[in-house]
Amino acid sequence: MGLGETLRNAMESLRKATVFDKAVIKEAVKEIQRALIAADVEVKLVLELSKKIEKEATREKLPSGLSRREHVIKAAYDSLVELLGGLGKKAPEKPKRILLVGLFGAGKTTSVAKLAKYYMKRGMKAGVIAADTYRPAAIEQLEQLSGKVKIPFFGIRGEKKAAKVIEKALREMRGFDVLIADSAGRNAFDKDLVKEIKEINKALKPDEKWLVIGADIGQLAKKQAEAFHKAVGVNGVIITRIDGSAKGGGALSACRVANCPVYFLGTGEKLDDLQLFDAQRYLSRIMGYGDLQALLEKAKEITAEEELSPEELLKGEFNLDVFYKQLRATRKMGPLTKVAEMLGLKMQLPKEMLEMTEEKLDSFKVIMDSMTKEEKLNPDVMSRSRIQRIAKGSGTSEKQVRELLKAYKQMDSVFRKFRKLDEKALQKKGGLDMQKLAQMFGRKKKKKFKIR
Repeated sequence: MGLGETLRNAMESLRKATVFDKAVIKEAVKEIQRALIAADVEVKLVLELSKKIEKEATREKLPSGLSRREHVIKAAYDSLVELLGGLGKKAPEKPKRILLVGLFGAGKTTSVAKLAKYYMKRGMKAGVIAADTYRPAAIEQLEQLSGKVKIPFFGIRGEKKAAKVIEKALREMRGFDVLIADSAGRNAFDKDLVKEIKEINKALKPDEKWLVIGADIGQLAKKQAEAFHKAVGVNGVIITRIDGSAKGGGALSACRVANCPVYFLGTGEKLDDLQLFDAQRYLSRIMGYGDLQALLEKAKEITAEEELSPEELLKGEFNLDVFYKQLRATRKMGPLTKVAEMLGLKMQLPKEMLEMTEEKLDSFKVIMDSMTKEEKLNPDVMSRSRIQRIAKGSGTSEKQVRELLKAYKQMDSVFRKFRKLDEKALQKKGGLDMQKLAQMFGRKKKKKFKIR
């Protein structure tokens, strides 16, 4: 069981308790402690958070309009948000020069390309500089990645002095809104690494110096952040592999303690898998309560390349024609697992739906090409004879056609909840209203999709 699911269970135990007393609160706090310690959060921080929750739970005077149960749930949630970074500094919208630093294997080179694409999509002319002269394949890797998104690239093969690469790049790449430089890493923080980073820093004169660390290092992030900050004055952090590590909470809390604001999270291998970090949204998503804003942002980014509009998904009518467009955009938006996770519906969707392969999506496309306009716009007209005709026309089986209709019905259920989601219901006096979200996204009895 992951961090988010364990924390959600703790909150649900508070919400559903028939008798709300000290014993119930104590048990919920213990569950929160176990979840955070398993996520490699420093024990001292866990104990401080526990005391804070227990203190709020026993206070005599409650905020106006809140029951004790609601107050304790909100206090616990707000304390967790603060632990993971709170409402910290946001990444600058228009940086001019960014230097990425970090140890070997943290994901710096990929993060350079991701950042370049991120700022390019926001109307800035971005360029990347390959100043990692230590790792032989670093130049080729960055050149290939930048080529995928058509970002100007600069590197000098065979040059051993990273500072010289930077100096020539600055002469060659004038007129850019933002330049992002890669740098070498080591297996450990040593004198050679410090010396090279200082030379690059002197040549580039970056206004932003961001540390790239993997989420899997947990609370060791604190030591790295402090060491790199001492060397060059780190003023931001990018945490990579946050989607595949159980220690993400430990890395986030460690950065907060080190006073290094986390700006971005790397959520996957694709160049679009980079998100602005927001502690509240992150916690809400991993707990299964959804991140609607992230989903909308993701949808808006692909509208220039696909015919799917996020507004279309919010309309009252969700038919096979819209579903067809959604499937075509799936590769751009990411796996259905991520979409469901952002909506807080990962636990409600069947496993086979979340793990839908590209081959399966391609077969659905072929099947829908054999449908009439009426069938796409109004799937309720489907009958056995229509299914037989569609299967024959698409060269597939009736079972596959029914599988498509089942997938459509499941996705229709997702977007019904999506459309009903009122962002005002997500916040209550600055915090998440856990009870309303739980009621909105709670498990409900599934309706069967019948074929006449």
